[in-house]
Amino acid sequence: MQDFNDYVNNQGNSSDLFGIVNDLAKKFDGKGQGELLKAIYQKAKEGKANGTLSNAEIDGFANMLNPLLDDKQKRTLKKVIEELKKI
Repeated sequence: MQDFNDYVNNQGNSSDLFGIVNDLAKKFDGKGQGELLKAIYQKAKEGKANGTLSNAEIDGFANMLNPLLDDKQKRTLKKVIEELKKI
């Protein structure tokens, strides 16, 4: 949950936002979108299950990513967020 928590703790600091996105990009360089989405979903699911991730934090992370996505990716992200909030 480090990426989610880093974002929530540093909202509004664009250099931190860039750093988080850059770290995610490096971690999944050369891997497909599906792998990245699966990893984010799994981490978020773990956080929801153990109480370290709230729906507000999920929304914040989604809002951070949303401007970087095309329309299809935004729809996919929206579906994933809806599923995570049900956990």
